[in-house]
Amino acid sequence: MNTVLVPIDGSACALRALSHVLQELRNRADTQVHVLNVQQPVVTVWPDKLVSPDMIESELRNRGAEVLVQAQTLAQESGVACIPYVAIGVAAQEITAYATEHGCDAIVMGTRGMGTVLGLVLGSVSQRVVHLAHVPVTLVK
Repeated sequence: MNTVLVPIDGSACALRALSHVLQELRNRADTQVHVLNVQQPVVTVWPDKLVSPDMIESELRNRGAEVLVQAQTLAQESGVACIPYVAIGVAAQEITAYATEHGCDAIVMGTRGMGTVLGLVLGSVSQRVVHLAHVPVTLVK
């Protein structure tokens, strides 16, 4: 079975990458798409005072799940099996780790995401994924 990972951050570019994959894989029973949203960990000023770490993690996972709803709907409409997952951490590291852990054959992602200012300062997530990944990475504009 072919497995493709598509990171989804809610940006138009990420959804174009998913649409590209779905068009290529439409109605193929031997393929599945993993859609991954990575939430940045929250740094709190008063740890454990206002909310617990479990509450913060739960909220981040809920936000990530909301981002993935549109991707899951698009996959379902295309007849492609879709596995959603929300990770918490540094985006490029989580994306490449997920691809390795789940045996993904390729990563397809957008070139521009929601974090444009951070990308200008630290280098884009897509560039880091290309550098870190052990599978082919396709970037979609």
